[in-house]
Amino acid sequence: MNEQQTITDTQWGERCSVKLDKLLSRVDQLIGMLFHLKGTFTVEDAALYLGITSSHLYKLMRKYDIPHSRPTNGRIFFNKEDLDKWIRSHMVIEPEIGMPDGSEQPHECYY
Repeated sequence: MNEQQTITDTQWGERCSVKLDKLLSRVDQLIGMLFHLKGTFTVEDAALYLGITSSHLYKLMRKYDIPHSRPTNGRIFFNKEDLDKWIRSHMVIEPEIGMPDGSEQPHECYY
């Protein structure tokens, strides 16, 4: 191999890092699309959907702040529509940021 064809370990690592970032971004997009197909979530799914940790979700459940059910065997489930309603009911207005059109419409804030 001549000098032009040789890549350093650093260059190789950078290329791999860029490709990995692209793959992870695509996986996140695919997961997001799958969430639209699901109607019922587990604790792990619901936490990922809401963008919070499972432990934070358990805290919300203990305070009865988020809708959930335990139909059998103690397993916990969340209805996607109920989670969407919960998200909308916890929207906040951030006046210092505002909306792009200058209005004060609230935007979503995921705990």
